[in-house]
Amino acid sequence: MNRLSLILVLLFLISCAKKENIPFNKFEKGMIKFEYPSDWKLTEKQGIDSYFAYLSKDDDTIFITYGMYNPKTYKNPIKNNLFKQITIDGREAVIETSQNIYGGFASIYIPKADSSEGVYIFNKKANSPEVLDIYRTIKLGKSIRKVPLKLNFNEFTNKNSPPGIVLYENNCLGCHSEFRYEIGPSLDQKFIQSKGKSWLESYMYSKKQPVEYDIECSQIQKKDSSSVNEILKYLFQK
Repeated sequence: MNRLSLILVLLFLISCAKKENIPFNKFEKGMIKFEYPSDWKLTEKQGIDSYFAYLSKDDDTIFITYGMYNPKTYKNPIKNNLFKQITIDGREAVIETSQNIYGGFASIYIPKADSSEGVYIFNKKANSPEVLDIYRTIKLGKSIRKVPLKLNFNEFTNKNSPPGIVLYENNCLGCHSEFRYEIGPSLDQKFIQSKGKSWLESYMYSKKQPVEYDIECSQIQKKDSSSVNEILKYLFQK
């Protein structure tokens, strides 16, 4: 090994050692908690209805919103990103990344961390392995889970086959609310439980008749049964 190669190897090892020696801080607010390296700076802001904070380091920023009025729903046209619905300590969540998982955007969206309050965490720029490692430490409630979240990017899908929560919000929440009657009945827990899983599953697959304003509920195709199962898992989570 020549002298230049030896120097490069030593610099790499020193860099790794420094990274391993960086202590971690704990973030905890309401139902959500995670760990982040202490070289990230936490700035907290308290809004009227929601909690807002951000972590910053170099050119990247991770934004955190928690409350009833968090800014994320999939009502708008779905972006050409990659998606995966996962379960975090009993609650359904969506991981979203840009097509280049190491060169853009990444988020975790938990519509109902508890009965009404949601969590949305997203980074501004780098989507580096370090950001994803922070996301992997997320826990909810009184979880004592010791293993990190598993993010297998080979299982992610695009907007042509979105996971259940994305499909549900994009197709249903334009006409329905989870809190009140709008164009259609409120999709609150009382309504959901009164219909049951079997009825809702059949309804999602069925062809509907136009209702008020000549609007017709979406029909989900059998080929998207995995998304339907994820919708039901989300609607009936305890």
